[in-house]
Amino acid sequence: MEVLQILLGPERAVEGDPLGRSALGWRTGMTEAEAWEAGRGVWKFKTDRALAQEVAQVVNAQGTVLAVATITGISKHGDRFALEGRLLVGDARVGRPTATPHRSRNSIAYF
Repeated sequence: MEVLQILLGPERAVEGDPLGRSALGWRTGMTEAEAWEAGRGVWKFKTDRALAQEVAQVVNAQGTVLAVATITGISKHGDRFALEGRLLVGDARVGRPTATPHRSRNSIAYF
């Protein structure tokens, strides 16, 4: 299965986010929906490569899977993009260590 993995750092407040979010990143106790909303954008990535992936997986710095979603499209926000998708609530990977550790310095990795 082709996976686009999004690594979230610690949560921080933001202003002027193109998706209308007031905070970005990961915090203890986030729901799957909150993790997906925090992780789905906005990023610089190759759109054709992102669309070729079957699912997006949001992980924290410890490698724990926070959310999994099918990728259904992409929206453009200036020179960056956000993933559109369907959250797979209750996916068996959520809450477990990722099978594909994120070794890239970038927030986006492909497996």
